[in-house]
Amino acid sequence: MKKIIFLFIFSIISCTLISQTTIKVASFNIQNFGKSKLSQKEIVDTLATIVRMFDVIAIQEISDVSNQTPKLFLDIINKANKFHYKFICSQRTGNQLDDKSSQEQYVFYFNSDKLTLIDSALYDDSKNDFFQREPFLASFKTKNGSFSFIICTIHTNPTQAVKEIASLIEVAKWIPNKFKKTKNLIFCGDFNASCNYAKPAQLSNLSIHNPPYHWIIPDTTKTNLSVNENCAYDRFVVTDSLLNKVKHWSVLHYFKSKKVSDHWPVYIELTY
Repeated sequence: MKKIIFLFIFSIISCTLISQTTIKVASFNIQNFGKSKLSQKEIVDTLATIVRMFDVIAIQEISDVSNQTPKLFLDIINKANKFHYKFICSQRTGNQLDDKSSQEQYVFYFNSDKLTLIDSALYDDSKNDFFQREPFLASFKTKNGSFSFIICTIHTNPTQAVKEIASLIEVAKWIPNKFKKTKNLIFCGDFNASCNYAKPAQLSNLSIHNPPYHWIIPDTTKTNLSVNENCAYDRFVVTDSLLNKVKHWSVLHYFKSKKVSDHWPVYIELTY
């Protein structure tokens, strides 16, 4: 009888573990990422290895005006078809006249064995000009279709970090007009949300810093190699529906050289 009960409990636990699937989501500001950095084998191999650690990764600071770097980098990531990543690249940001000097692109690289891209969009900032570089959004679903989510990534203007972070609430209001199934939202990127650019007291009163939004990376986390202080420039924010699904977060200290980037990747693991 005891053996039967043990087997019954074991089967329940096993089914629970099997039914839980983990998705690793990362954000990485690859400083000034263009053809020059792409031509340096040791650096680009490091970057490709990092991408392969995650199911989807939001890249900020693509600086190549020819728009060739994202596709060339994808070929390196997939390494002669050994891996199956795809990407979606934004148009160049900074579309308002006063932002033209700071144009960059965002890219999402994702493991197509686990995720399917549903849709993507660059936030329409033409009416209010909230951002120096408009946020880029993409929606994904798992291959079995049981879980879907939307990621919004941004690289804020450091001198306007608090203002731009506050304006992410306007993006949240805009999302239902563009995307379906908007329950599971993830905001991530180089928020510049720390040290000289944004104080915890300035952030704590923002709508995007209060329920139903939850900040995952603590204020005391060091995400940047260039400063001695613990500056949590890079952040993750999730909605209520995802909070209990975030089982782990971390900073990936995979490299020590600022030739790779002045930021480390940050990531979360979602279990659904």
